[in-house]
Amino acid sequence: MSKPKMALSKVLVVALSLLVAACAGESTSPNAHPSAPLDASKALVGAVDGVYEYSIDPNVSNTLTFGSSHLTLPDHAICALATTSYGPEHWDEGCDAEQGTVTITAVIRNAQTNNPSIEFSPAMRFSPDRSVELFLQVDNAATLSSMSQMLYCGPFSAYCLDESRNDASLLTTVDVVNNTVFRRIKHFSGYTVAE
Repeated sequence: MSKPKMALSKVLVVALSLLVAACAGESTSPNAHPSAPLDASKALVGAVDGVYEYSIDPNVSNTLTFGSSHLTLPDHAICALATTSYGPEHWDEGCDAEQGTVTITAVIRNAQTNNPSIEFSPAMRFSPDRSVELFLQVDNAATLSSMSQMLYCGPFSAYCLDESRNDASLLTTVDVVNNTVFRRIKHFSGYTVAE
């Protein structure tokens, strides 16, 4: 198991997405235990701050989990990392599927606060033919409002964006029964829950 790293070259405001522990891969995670949130309605349930690495086979379906949250990643969903363009103007372009093993790193900070964040690398996008979905379980107060949204926070803007304004397929769903906020995602870097 790896220990949380304190120094990182770049911090994206990315919260409540939780990519992790691949069913079809190997993972490493910090040797720590989650502490109880202190008045944090948007804390990630079961999440622990740290650096996580996951090695997955993109040719098969994977479910990556972190705490009580998870990412469903269908087979052949990852676009070829070396040859695929990345950026808002490319999210809906077709692509060749990545064939080789992919290592995904997730850096999670402030998991037990109202400002949790996660930074993913490498940046990647997903085939528009596949539906990659991110399910974030938060404390119940964060899902009491149907106004909660999962926003994209990445290198192409100075603030977080509601991508569903330009693409209805990215609309956030709030599951008040299971305290979960979820939606389809078309690319990696970071996500956060806001109202």
